[in-house]
Amino acid sequence: MNYPWKAVCAIALLLAAIVAGAYASGYLLLVVINADIPLTFRVWWDSYRDAQLPEYKHFRLKVYIAGIVGFGLPLFAWVCCLMPLLKARPRSLHGDARFAGLRDLKKSRLLAESPNGIIVGKFGRKLIRLSGQQFAILAAPTRSGKGVGVVIPNLLDYQESVVVLDIKQENFQLTSGWRKAQGHEVYLFNPFAEDGRTHRWNPLSYASPDPSLRIADIQAIAAMLYPDAGEAQKFWVNQARNAFMAFALYLYESYDREITLALPTSTHRFPTLGEIYRLSSGNGSDLRKHIETLRNSDFLSKEAQGAFNNLLSQARDTFSSIMGSFKAPLNAWINPALDAATSGNHFRLTDVRRKKMTIYIGIQPNKLAESQLIVNLFFSQLINENTRELPQNDATLKHQCLLLMDEFTSIGKIDILARAVSYMAGYNLRLLPIIQSMAQLDATYGKDISRTIITNHALQIIYAPREQNDANDYSQMLGYTTVSRDTISRGEAGPSRTRTEERRALMLPQELKALGTDKEVILYEGIAHPVRCQKIRYYQDKRFTARLLPPVEVAALTMERPMPIGKKTIAVAAVAGLAVAGLSKASTQPPAPPVPAIEATTETPPPPSASDVAEQAATRFLDFVAGLSRTADITQAAMERAFDSPLNEVRPGTYLAKRAVSEGWTYTVAYRAPKTDTKTGFALRFYNKDLTTDPTPVCVLDLERIRSALIPRGFKEWTEPRHHGGISSWNFEKGDLVVSIMSSDFTVDANDRECILLVQTFDVR
Repeated sequence: MNYPWKAVCAIALLLAAIVAGAYASGYLLLVVINADIPLTFRVWWDSYRDAQLPEYKHFRLKVYIAGIVGFGLPLFAWVCCLMPLLKARPRSLHGDARFAGLRDLKKSRLLAESPNGIIVGKFGRKLIRLSGQQFAILAAPTRSGKGVGVVIPNLLDYQESVVVLDIKQENFQLTSGWRKAQGHEVYLFNPFAEDGRTHRWNPLSYASPDPSLRIADIQAIAAMLYPDAGEAQKFWVNQARNAFMAFALYLYESYDREITLALPTSTHRFPTLGEIYRLSSGNGSDLRKHIETLRNSDFLSKEAQGAFNNLLSQARDTFSSIMGSFKAPLNAWINPALDAATSGNHFRLTDVRRKKMTIYIGIQPNKLAESQLIVNLFFSQLINENTRELPQNDATLKHQCLLLMDEFTSIGKIDILARAVSYMAGYNLRLLPIIQSMAQLDATYGKDISRTIITNHALQIIYAPREQNDANDYSQMLGYTTVSRDTISRGEAGPSRTRTEERRALMLPQELKALGTDKEVILYEGIAHPVRCQKIRYYQDKRFTARLLPPVEVAALTMERPMPIGKKTIAVAAVAGLAVAGLSKASTQPPAPPVPAIEATTETPPPPSASDVAEQAATRFLDFVAGLSRTADITQAAMERAFDSPLNEVRPGTYLAKRAVSEGWTYTVAYRAPKTDTKTGFALRFYNKDLTTDPTPVCVLDLERIRSALIPRGFKEWTEPRHHGGISSWNFEKGDLVVSIMSSDFTVDANDRECILLVQTFDVR
């Protein structure tokens, strides 16, 4: 018994002794004085008070004797009970390891229900959940029930965002329907899908549009693609990263040029890894001359030219080796399925803490080796992008995100995870990796780093091991207990009994290996003792089977071949007045004469999708509005900076920037200059002439997203009712600025998502 409980017991026993003493003293006093009055708790106390008066002096001795005897016996008994409590419990010679009981689990709150609790097992009929921000790890051999016992139960219960490595896509088939029903945006990234059914993610879209910040973002991506590989390989790794920087900067700055000169959208080539692969191939021509042609492009920045010069300055043999090292991780992009899956964005990794999302990383087992790089890059970028801003500094980061990584070591070493595991929890990122054994983790990360990873996981789930070394390690981790053994010996003087204490493991290695298919052991830093409990079988538990819904439908991508541009001659006309803040140096220079076409033999992927452009427009719009304090802050120049595009006057006082995107959709940014009879205003509108067109590509704004962006920045929401009932408009007010969404500007896409097509401060229709 610990000290607080001992103190409580001691005080409780003392109070009981005082009460018993008061009654005993009163009873003795009544017997001595032969008084016929009822016995109450106050009899002796009142008599003691009266005995202090002079007229009761002769009565005083009897009161004292009754009090000494009456109180003395209970207090003596209290002291006798107190002595065992004060006596320290003798420590066992070899340890006191035991399994945790129900009280231990309740005390540690592992049985408490929580929307962000990770399910780790079952104790009786109660589910064991790890709540808060702590990590859990499962060590389980193959075919031991980790999917039905941990992965699927969590996907059918955990209500915050999840990113799950879903080999064979069984988890998507079983759980995506329920997660969508809970209000999650559900995505399947299956980059090698033979049927093209995948959502898209372009890792290069996370580089900043600001050239001064872009280089650091490209370097971060290069570090993920070309990880450190020891001192002997340092030169080749650095040169490969430099080559990646050169080709990536060329594509970004080429794209900036196209936007600045307002070239047709169909010619735009937003950077992708597939585009880098094609650009760096030379397409059969002399590679060195091809790169020299790229370097001599007039729109390149000094940084891009410097990266190309560094590459071209190498000796011929060294140059060839560098290009081989550079292209090694990019060769997978010869696959058109992977190229299409990484040529745009259906979701943003930066949103996993802003709204409820579930992203399934679907990989076929026969593509596991090919997928290692892209999946590693995915999780690396996910961690990198979500460990930049703490939740307490951004009110929109209100959700937790669980990284549920089945077959954790199959994607190779994630360098950023090894560094970030000690601070990820503070950013509301949680880990639930699943490994086959500790030896497997050691082989991938090395003993030192794997120990660091394990140390940062507060809870460890252990299934019956198959390897003897693992069984020995787990047995030691569970601890030892002391057992007594009596030995009887017989001699001439008769039999004698000897008691000895021996050490015994709480569970021997062979007992762990014989744990069975329905039991597991949990080690949790919040409990001093391990927990032996039952595994979950989701298909035997009505709590989970009731949540099995049909999977979410995923549309197939169109596997379009990249548009060849090598035969085209594009005369780039100089356009005065198109300099836009944040573009490369070349885009802000004086008008130049037409330049000849770049005879490129590379191919370009499909142009950015409507959802890519719409997402960028919505993000810039919300960032602009959130930064406003009053109507006077709305100016043409401010809006042009915000949207990185000039606004053209279409009628006196009204300025528009209109961009056509694919699938018939356009978006328009409008600004109205202040007049005597109207205030200044602005609007963002998504429009399609065909009213029957599915708005999914531009379904990027909803009330929840607008609330999350504006309310933390001081806007107050109010609604305007209709005369005949319902709501006419939703309004967000800050000072003299009111941003409005009319009820008629809502729509519903094919996925039953409600979204907004027009946000305004004035009527531009």
